[in-house]
Parts: sequence; structure tokens; C-alpha cells
Amino acid sequence: MSHELLYLCNFDDNPDTIIDDKIKKLWCNEWCIEDVNLCKELFTRRLETDELKTLLKTQSDYENYSSNMLEMAIISLLRYCDYNWNPHPENFDINEFFKNKWPSDININEKMQRDSEPLQTNIRHAELLYFSDQIFSTLSGIEPTYLNLWWNFRSKVAHQRALEDTSATLFAELELIIAKLSNKMQQLQDKPRIKLLLCLEIAQAYLIYGRIQKVEEYLLKAREIAGLKLELTGILGKRTKYQQNALPQLALTSDLDSTVERPSAEESHGTADLPTDIELQDDVRLDKIQYLEKITQTQLPSLEQTLCLLTVQYIQKSQPKDDLMKEELQPYIEAVLSQRRGPWSTRVAALLIRCKIEANHKRTVERAMLQCETIVNEKTNVLGTTRLSYLWASGLPASWTWRQQLADLYQSLGLVKAALEEYQKLQLWEDVIVCYTILQLRHKAAEVIQQQIDANPTVKLYCLLGDATDDIKCYEKAWEFSDHKSSRAQRHWGNFLFDHKKYEECIPHYEKSVEINSIQESVWLRLGYAALTTENWELSARAYRRYTYLNPNSFEAWNNLAKVYVKQGDKYRAYRALMEALRFNYDNWKLWDNVIIVSMDTLHFEDVIRGCHRLLDLQNKFEDVEVLTLLVRAILNDTKDADGNGAARLRKRVLELFGRITAVHHNKPDIWILYSDISPTFLLKAQRLMKAYRAYTQNGNWPNDPEACKKVIDLALSVLETSLKARQECEDKDRLQADQQLSSARLTGQAVLRAAEKHNWPETQDTLAELRETFNVVTEYIKSVM
Repeated sequence: MSHELLYLCNFDDNPDTIIDDKIKKLWCNEWCIEDVNLCKELFTRRLETDELKTLLKTQSDYENYSSNMLEMAIISLLRYCDYNWNPHPENFDINEFFKNKWPSDININEKMQRDSEPLQTNIRHAELLYFSDQIFSTLSGIEPTYLNLWWNFRSKVAHQRALEDTSATLFAELELIIAKLSNKMQQLQDKPRIKLLLCLEIAQAYLIYGRIQKVEEYLLKAREIAGLKLELTGILGKRTKYQQNALPQLALTSDLDSTVERPSAEESHGTADLPTDIELQDDVRLDKIQYLEKITQTQLPSLEQTLCLLTVQYIQKSQPKDDLMKEELQPYIEAVLSQRRGPWSTRVAALLIRCKIEANHKRTVERAMLQCETIVNEKTNVLGTTRLSYLWASGLPASWTWRQQLADLYQSLGLVKAALEEYQKLQLWEDVIVCYTILQLRHKAAEVIQQQIDANPTVKLYCLLGDATDDIKCYEKAWEFSDHKSSRAQRHWGNFLFDHKKYEECIPHYEKSVEINSIQESVWLRLGYAALTTENWELSARAYRRYTYLNPNSFEAWNNLAKVYVKQGDKYRAYRALMEALRFNYDNWKLWDNVIIVSMDTLHFEDVIRGCHRLLDLQNKFEDVEVLTLLVRAILNDTKDADGNGAARLRKRVLELFGRITAVHHNKPDIWILYSDISPTFLLKAQRLMKAYRAYTQNGNWPNDPEACKKVIDLALSVLETSLKARQECEDKDRLQADQQLSSARLTGQAVLRAAEKHNWPETQDTLAELRETFNVVTEYIKSVM
């Protein structure tokens, strides 16, 4: 590996082969500041990037000076990550590490805050992260080499993970760095493994912000570079110990392109101490599915394992959280966990995802808890280099989140007091409130939070006190305490009003919140709904547009956006929004109902037909006569659709649709009449009109109502006229059917005449006379031909 690439500290090679002493120390976990004077100089400049740039540019030995700064920043970031990704870190003194006292006028909480989003309370020694981030920003600003940019990218990702919520400012900075890194990729043409690693790290960054399309883009690039084929297939297998018959089970086949050179996991991570994979001890369910056939699976190298993990994380973010998604995830997770060797961070991330999935099933929840406890309580001395290898590519969250996941498991198992204890240690006051509420001690939550405020007041604590006490004044205090700069204060204030259905009042608070931090998905969604409810169409459309940009996979948001566009009279945009909604939920009948109506209004007749078929699939019924009438009229008039094509070309497909509908709805006369209208021959028209007649007259009460009586007379008249035409124009092969149809029509006309003449309603006099005349014509015709 080249000298410069070793500075990336991927820790996937043998450090004994490294010649350079500085790099060797990095790779051997010797992370300590040696250039005390340089560190002191940087502190003197208060780590301001402009000051650091000036300092760098005035150095006669620029290359050596910038190299020392880079090395110092890498050491600082590695030390930060090692400390925060270790559930049991050793004692650490920040001043001792820098061999200089941290400047008292650098308030780390203020410096690291972005868009009013503060640091997580469980983040430790953020000074290390700030120190490295400022240096990386300075170096990449002066000399944007891929090494400087890559480390700057990593520090920004670590910064985002350290904040309580996503920051629009940080996302913009990251997108700029990613664009520059992508341009530098051509320098890595002869280093496909490094290119693959970069694609994985960029995809992980986009995952934090839920940018699914970007994640997919880099996931596909990574697969192409890796030459890895992953394919889900169905194979017979058994899932339980007492299962007699094998059933189809999802399995993952993996194949590696033999032309691509790659080190094995044994070569890159053969010495890594991997966490214990707890076996499932259940009376019924097997630990692993027993397949009847052998699955084509290869031993995956380390980067390919991490790529398989990324696929799991992508599916989690991009698909609805249902049982089908969980079934799809299992084979990918098993593929990672079945490898003998691999990166520590990838393995831990895969195990934690499995814990989250298994937490929702009674047969696996115990294993999930034991597995999570094993990871959290692991006190084996895993080397820092092992812990951090491929850390950014795996997307493994900081170690305090593992303990939070364990507390969530305790809560789901009903161990509320155990969960409460963990939440209190982690200062997760929102979860503390939930636990006290479950224990019917909500007042206790308010007391605990008030104690924290008395000791160290923060915006978040004031907001949580408001949540615990339903006191709106707490949100006002939080807003004042933040000097009118906290998006959280306005968000909580808006949420309180929203939950109390005060939609008009919550809107200004949500607007202020997103003005401060524009990347808050939940706020945009609620703002859209509040504006929709209060008929503020313009604001609602803007909010839903923004939300669908941040989270394009929400069918509810697309559906509501379509509703807003309909209210605004812009049905073409509503149609496009509904098409997006269908991509993310193909099985929602209400959504298909909207698609049919809007598609008809915008002349997308093919989508109307597709929608009717889908509703029949989902609900086994469709009886919207108004829609069917418009569709038939469009076919008969050959109306031009949205693309300028005549609708008559769709007649065959509409006939198929009516065939399905009438098979379900046997006794809907209006539908049979429409079916007759669109039928290609008079014989078929007559037969379907006869079915309409039977459906209309089945209850026998029609003669007693003049309006119903008139309808039946009109229908009988149509049956007679159409049956006569069918007999007159039929071919020889259809003559027998036509004769039968005409005879049935004559008998129908006779029955209607007799029943209608008994009542002799004034409203039916004219049509009755017309029916009598047509009946006589048909009678004479039958005599002449039979």
C-alpha cells in the first residue's frame, strides 16, 4: 500500500510491514501528541480556521508543518472515536493528552452546536473532535488533496453523529466535501479497494440524513467495484425443530467476480477479536434455517461483508417496516454473521441490527437481550485499531446507543425499572418520562427533570419538563433561555399545540423551528398536516414538498401532497405525486382510490384501468359507476388521453376489466348497462342488457314505483331493439344464439307490458306505447324468420 494511503488508518494490513515510523505508530495504537509546541501554537490561535490558515501559509517548511498538523488531527480523531465507541473506556485526561491546558475561552458545547442542535450529553471529550475537525477543515481549505478531504469528511460525519439531531449546515458542508471527493476518485483508479471503501463511507453519510436515492447510487457503485453479486432466492427449508414439511424460505446467494483481486478477511482482519454470537436457545425455533439444498455462498472479504451490511441498512431505511422487510433482512445479516473473520465494527453493527429485529418476537426477544448485554458488557481488551477499522464504512453508532438499545429491550420485556435505571444513567430524559408514565409515576419524571434543571439548566431540559407537566410556560422558558435560537424549543412548543389539535396555533412555531434548522423531517410533516387541516394550501404544499425531498419514501406525504394539489386545482401535479406514492405503498386501497379519480381527471386512462384492477385485487370489489361511465364514454368517443393517444385502443382492456367486475358484482344493473355499451357486437350488447334487466327486476317491486317502472320499460325497450339488431346482422354461426336471445327479449317485453299496464302510471304512458309498438315489430319479425 502506498505511503499516503496508509495515513487513512483503515487498519486492514499488517503494521509490521510499515517502514515509516509516524505511520507505524498510528497503526500500532500509539496515539499521543508529540509535537507539544505545535499544539501550543494551535491553542494560541484558538483553533480558528482563518488563524490556522494564516499560520500555515507563513511557514517556510510548509510541507513538514502541514504533515505534522495532519498527523496530530488524525491522532486526535482516532482517540475521540476509540473513547466514544468503547462501552468501557479507560480514564482519560484531555490536558494530559494535549500536553497543554485546553483554552478556557473555547466553550466546546457552543463551538460544536449546529443549527441550534447541541451535543449529545453522552458524548465524551468532544474537544478531541473539535480539535481535529478545525485542522482538517484548514488543511482541506488550503490543499484539497483526497487525503485531507477524506479526513475532513470523516470528522464531519463524526460531528453529525455527536449532535442530538441532524443539521442542515453540516449536511451542506458534507455534500460539498463529497462532491470534491468524487472528483478525486479518478486518482484512485488503480486502487479499487480504496474506491470501494470511499463509496461505502459516503453511502453511510447519506444514510444518516435518509437520502435513500444517494445511498442507492453509491451502493450500486460499490457493488460494481467489488464485483459482488448478492441475490435473494427461495429454497425449501425448515425453521422449527418439529416441522415435518419443508416450506419455501428466503436465502441469499453470493458470488465474487474472480477477475477482481481482493485480500481475504483472514488476511485483513485475521487477528480481530470478534464479539460472541449468542445461539438461539428456543424450544421450538431453530438457531438457523435448515435448507434442504446447498446455498451458493462464498467466504466474503472484509469490505464485501461491510457492503452486505450496507445493503441491510439501505433496506431498513428504504422499505416499510413490516414482516416482509424483516424476512428480507435476515439472509443478509446471516451472511455477515456466518463469516469466520471480518471487521469488528461490521460484526457489532450486524448483531445490533439483528437484536432490533428479534426484539419484536416472543421466541427471539430473549436472545436479543442476551446478545445486546454481551456487546454492552464486553470488557475484553479489544485493540483500538481493531475497534476503528472500517468504522465509518460500517455506520456503527457510538457505544452509548448500544446501552440505549439494551434499555429499550428491557422496556419491551416489561422490565421497566431496569430500563429506567439505564435511561437515567444515559440522561435520556424523554425515555425516563415514558418509564415513569408506564409506572404511573409521571409526577416523578417532572421532579427528576426539575432537579437536573436546578443543577444545570438546558433548553432540552426545559422542553422535557414541559412534556412531563403539559405546562406551556416551560417551552416559553426554553425559548428565552436559548436567546431565541433553539429549533428544539419551537419544535416542542409546536408539538404540544399539535397534540392538542390546535393546528392554527402550532403553525408559526413549526415555521420558526424549520427556519432555524431546515432538515427536521418530523416538523415538516406535521407542518404540512397542520396547514392542510387549516386549508392553508400554499404552506401545506411547501411543507410536504420539503418533507418528500428529505424523505422521499413516505407514501402518506406524497398522498397528502396530491390532496393539496387537487385543492389548488393543479391535478397534473397531483397525479405525479400519487405516482410517487404508489412506489412506496402498492397495497393501500385508499391510495388507489385517489389514483383512479385523479387519473380520470387528468386523462390517464391506462392508470384508471390499472387502479380498478388493483382495487379488485385488494378489496375484491369495485362499483364506482361514475368512474366506469366516464371511462366507457372516453372509449366510445375515442377521447385523446394525456399523451395524445385515442382511448379507443384500450377497449379490449376495459372489456377485460368489466369481465372481472361483473364476475364479482352479479346484480349491478348500471354496470351491466355500461358493459353492454362497450361490447363489440349487438348480440353481446343484448345479452348484457338482459342481465341488467334481471338485476333490476329481481326484487319484483318495480311496478309499484312509477320512476322504477319507467326505467324497466326503457330497459326492456333497449333489450328488444338490440336483440332485433343482433338477429338481423348476425353471422350464420351465431344465428341460433341470436334466435334464442330474440325470443327471450320478446318474453321479457311481454312480461313488462303486462305488469306496467296493470298500474298504468301517467309517467309511463309514452314509453309504454313505444315498448308495445317495438314488441309488435319483434313478434312479426319472429313469425317471418322462424
